[in-house]
Formats: sequence, C-alpha cells, structure tokens
Amino acid sequence: MRKLRHGAVAVAAAVLAACLCPPAAAEPPPRLAAPPMGWNHWNRFRCDIDEQIIRDTADALVRSGLRDAGYRYVNVDDCWQAGARDSDGNLAADPVTFPAGIPALAAYVHERGLKFGIYTAVGDKTCEGRPASGGNYERDATTFARWGVDYVKLDWCGATGDPHALASEFRAALDATGRPVVLGVSRHGAPWTWPDRPADLWRTSADIDDRWHSMLRNAEEEAGLAGAAGPGRGWNDPDMLQIGNGGMSATEYRAHLSLWAVLAAPLLMGNDLRTMSPETVKILGNREVIAVDQDPLGKPGDRIRTDGGREVWARPLAGGDVAVALFNRGAHATEIRAAASEVGLPPAVGYRVRDLWTGRQGHSAGDLSADVPPHGAVLLRVSPGHHGPAWHTLSADAAYTEPGRPTPVTVRLGTSGRLPGVVTGLDLTAPEGWRVRRTDTGPPVAVPGRPATARFEVTPPEETAPGTATLRLSGRYDGRPVTADHAVVVPPAAPRGTGPLSRHPRVQEDNGWYLPMKIDRSFGPDDFCGDCPGGPLTIGGKRYATGLGTYASAQVSYYLGAACDTVRVAAGVDDEVLGMTWPGTHNVRGTAKFDLYADGRRVFGTGLMAAGTPAREATVDTRGVRELKLVSHSGGDGNFADHADWGDLTTTCAGS
Repeated sequence: MRKLRHGAVAVAAAVLAACLCPPAAAEPPPRLAAPPMGWNHWNRFRCDIDEQIIRDTADALVRSGLRDAGYRYVNVDDCWQAGARDSDGNLAADPVTFPAGIPALAAYVHERGLKFGIYTAVGDKTCEGRPASGGNYERDATTFARWGVDYVKLDWCGATGDPHALASEFRAALDATGRPVVLGVSRHGAPWTWPDRPADLWRTSADIDDRWHSMLRNAEEEAGLAGAAGPGRGWNDPDMLQIGNGGMSATEYRAHLSLWAVLAAPLLMGNDLRTMSPETVKILGNREVIAVDQDPLGKPGDRIRTDGGREVWARPLAGGDVAVALFNRGAHATEIRAAASEVGLPPAVGYRVRDLWTGRQGHSAGDLSADVPPHGAVLLRVSPGHHGPAWHTLSADAAYTEPGRPTPVTVRLGTSGRLPGVVTGLDLTAPEGWRVRRTDTGPPVAVPGRPATARFEVTPPEETAPGTATLRLSGRYDGRPVTADHAVVVPPAAPRGTGPLSRHPRVQEDNGWYLPMKIDRSFGPDDFCGDCPGGPLTIGGKRYATGLGTYASAQVSYYLGAACDTVRVAAGVDDEVLGMTWPGTHNVRGTAKFDLYADGRRVFGTGLMAAGTPAREATVDTRGVRELKLVSHSGGDGNFADHADWGDLTTTCAGS
C-alpha cells in the first residue's frame, strides 16, 4: 500500500438538533463528560459511501438496540465532498452519492434520536484528494453549523504549520458559530502534550486495520498516557473499532472492546451495521462493558504490568470499583493473576468479582485470576467489601507440547475466598490421537489458599504439524460441572548448533506498522512500500549481517525448547531513519525501547533509544528457556518511523 491515511477520529457531546441557520455566538460548550460512542463509515466503506448507506445505518442503530446502548453518533468520513467548492466558495456534497445534500441527511439522522458528524482536513485537500478546509476555517465552521453538524473529524492531510495552532484556529471557528460541535483531531504534534486542549479527543496512534497486530499496536501506544485525558480535558483515541469486519476472531474482538473500555476510548463502530451478525451485536452491545467505558468517574485506565505476553490493565471506577483486564497477547492460553492491591483496590474483607463477558460471579479474598485464551482478555469488575461463594479458576500450566515427546501438564482449580468449596473430578482430554496419562493418584482436595490439582502427561503424535491445539479441562466445583478450553502450541523444532535465530521459524510475530517485519534486513526507508526489500541493518554506524527489522511497537516469539545456552542481541533504531523527511518536524520519530523476555522473565532491556546512537549489545543466558520473546516499544511518544532493529540474534544451541 503506497498511501495511508493518518486520520483523526472526531467526537461529539450532547448537542442541539439540526437547524438551517447558525445560531448566535455563545460560550464554548463544556468538555465531554465521557468518551463518545457511535459509528463512522471509513473502516468498512472507505470511499464507497453514499447517503443511502448512512440512512440505512441510522435505522440499523435504532433497530439493533445499539442506539439505546449508547451509540449515538453517525459520522460521515472522507469522500462525501463534491470535487470542488460551489460557486459561492462553500463546501458541497457529491451530487451523485449525496444528491439530497448534507442538511437533509443530518435531519434524517436527528429524527431518529441520533447525532450527525462530518469530516474535513486541515489543509486544502483531504487524504483522498477532496476539498478540505485549509484557508476556510470560519466559512466551513459556519457551513457545518448551518447543516446541523454535531461532530467534526479534523484530519491532517495537506497541512503545513503547527498542529496545535491550526487545531486551535479551527476550534475557535467552531465556537464562534454558537453551535456545540465536538472536535477530534489527528495525532500529529502529539496533542496529548499540548498546553491546552482545543480538541475534545485526539488520536494517539496510527490508523487501525482489521488485524490483530494493528489493534495490539494501537493499544500499546496508549500505555502510559492515562494521565493526559479525562472529563473537562478530552479523551485519548486509539482509533475506531473494527469489531464485525471479519479480520479478527470473536475472542480478539472481545479483547479489542475490553481494552478500549479500560482506556476510556471513544467507541466508534466501523462495521456494516445493516448486515452484522447476532454475535457482533452481542459484543458491541454488552452494556456492562459499555458501562466501564462510560464510567462517570472518567479516569482512564492503564497497563499495570506486562511480561511480554501476560498483561494486566486496570481502570478505577466510580463508587470504588475497579475494572481489570487480564490480557493475553501470546500464542497459547495462560493463567494470569493479579492482586487486589496491585490494581488499586483498597484493603477489604472480600471483593466481588464479576466477569463482564460471561456474567460469572464470585468472591475473592484479594486474588484475581483467570485462564485466558490466546489473543483474549477477561474483563473483570471488582467491588470491595463483599462476602460469598469463592471465585474459582480452572487452568493448566501447559504452553508448548512437542510432537512425540511427553509434556507434563498440571490442571488446577484454584479458589480465592473464605468459602473455598469442594473440588472433585479434575480431568483433561486432548485431541484425537494424542496420548494422555494421569501421573498422580488420589482425588484432588481443595485447601484454603491452595488450589486442587491433578497431574497428567500429554504426548502429541510424532507427525503433528506445528500450530495450535486445544486441551479440554473439566472438574466439579461444589457439585457443579466446570469446563475450560486451554490452547497449547505445537512448536517448530528448536534451533540446533550456532546460527542466526532470525532465520528460524517464529511462533508469533506482530509488527507495529501495516507491513511485515524484515528478516536480516532493516524495515526500509519507505514506510509504505510493502514489496521493498528493506535495507542493511545499521545501528549507530555499525552493520549487522543478521537480525530483524521491525517497526515499534512490535513483538516476535521463538521456541528454544530449553536447547540453547545463549543468544547474542544488538538492539537499536536503524540509521535509515536519519535520512527520512516524512512525517515532518512536528512529530517525534526514530525512538524505541527494547525488552527481551525468557519464559516471561525480562532478561534484557534498553530504555528509550534514538536513531544515530550505538546499539545496546548483550549475550543473554538462555539455558532452560523454552520461549524467547523480543518486544520493541515506541516509547510513548508516537511511533512515526520507529524502525527498531534486533541485530545479530545469534543462538548457541545443542546439536549440529
């Protein structure tokens, strides 16, 4: 893809009904008390948009119940405009795709109890080459007010100058109309750092794609930015939702919405509401998850902890509750645990724990846990000061199962509470053809503070291909059946001898841009060239023959199988960034942080590094390590041109 949109998502507050003439000037409207919710056409329709789709979408919002769940904005993105301004110099709708005009469309939306949003850009042209607002801020703001617009998405395309000054100028033009219109802007110039906030929300990341790694990158970009947003200040925006567009699984879409809710992100749907499945409606319409996003305390959440795969995100809620997302960005299922004190809960005699996706509820003495599927999130609402039957977690410690080799697996049913309950019948079943053997004797017994366990040995057939398989866990808790699916990875063979790890098969990889990472090459000087070969890996003037060229934020995992003694690494930002002119002086570019995790334990880290500085080099002890994970971060300053290299990557392993 040669051209990407660096869009801003705009947002709306409570606004007036459409009118045909601008009202008298008034004081600027108050900031949004909660992040906006609604729909935007871009993710699904791009430029294939017309007024009938917008009308049908407004009807679908009402019919599906999503309007009543809180989704109120119907936002038209780029490509609504005619090819030129009208004879009076005003913006005009495309006469073919929007023949009735924008005022009639806005009125149709308003009649259904919804609000209407529109798109423009700071410069002369939009990202798709249509007329934009450069040089016409006052004129266009007056036009939008006259049309009944409630929300303006202000993109950066075609602009030169200071982003803060331009956004402030456009804000002033909107305020001068007297109509309360909410403004959302692009991330250029890092709006979350501006001394004042002309916008009501601001993008914090690149445009989102309907792919796991894109969603993951946008969530990663918000880690550490919670203090920049809130009621009266404005909202961090990791971009629109992709739920229902088909590029991710239902598990991944639930993780998507869980993280956006914890981040207090705008919830702007980007799918085709006219044809969405019942499952998509169920995900988007989950009132308990929406309540987290819209919580009246208005304090965004943040990441509390990560080991490169298992993450804990938490958000304080009104009334003393806390929302906790136990998030698994890895390739296999894993139990994730957090303490009540760790996520900001006060000391209490007990805590009510509710899973907002399943509705399961229990009570904990302070331990929060779940067996989380790969690419999944368990979203908990935790309330202090409650008693009752214990919260329980059925899990297994299995991650990798090598073909033809017995793998020990412990199944556990842990409880957290003063009433632990009775556990019986713990069992495990594997895919057809796999061998399962129980290796302990006697029934499991639950003891307060200790889980009930059962031990097994699992052996996949020799011919099992690398991939993911599912172990079925089961048991009975207080006489009631409990089951769980636990995904494991059948890995590629471990490396042998001494050689470049970069050429070894990867268990998982997520690159922080729209294009794949490079093998033994840098990412390349053209961020938009999917077929370009990249360049030589060069850090601080030193070239490396092997390694990985990634775009922070990114991660990649390798299976070492406890067969390797050491790995050599050289981490840094590629020198090619120094010669790039895109994206401009107002954006921080060419910075990254690097972390190396061995079976979830951080064994190497660099802190923030910049282009032109020498690589951080190390030889890391990997004896006994099964999984090695390389993670690069953008550093929280935006990820423009963050070409993050892992040079060398030479392993010394058993065999030849």
